[in-house]
Amino acid sequence: MPLLFMFHDFEELVLVSYWLKDHNPKINGRVLFGGVNRSDILAAGIWEEFCIYLLLAAVAYIMGSPLLVATANLPYLFHLIMHLIFVFNKRAYVPGAITAIIELPITIFYLYSLTTLTKPPLWEWIIVVVIMFIFFIINLKFIHWIMAETMHKLR
Repeated sequence: MPLLFMFHDFEELVLVSYWLKDHNPKINGRVLFGGVNRSDILAAGIWEEFCIYLLLAAVAYIMGSPLLVATANLPYLFHLIMHLIFVFNKRAYVPGAITAIIELPITIFYLYSLTTLTKPPLWEWIIVVVIMFIFFIINLKFIHWIMAETMHKLR
């Protein structure tokens, strides 16, 4: 999972600042990539998320919990799908789209494989999925806030 995450985020890291020079970063009033147009600041946000995925992978391994890994992959799967929605909305390439196309079938197969290894009851799945989505949404908002604050301080 962390390897897929980094493969995808390297595409974003390398191309976002160049893409933003020629494209409007807004979709339905929301700014893509947290409004960050500097690779160094974007890298800090990516590093923070990568550390979280590494920590989750380590904890899941220690606990022997494929459920934890599977539920951590769901927000990532949603993230990949959002890149494709951005492409359709913009009717143009958006950084992250190529690796999203490559990784979608891999991530879906990985999730399927993890679910066959995971036999907890449905209520446990629901609780862990909800907790993961809440955690990742809060973390995403935190990362975007930190990156925006850093951008303003460096101006």
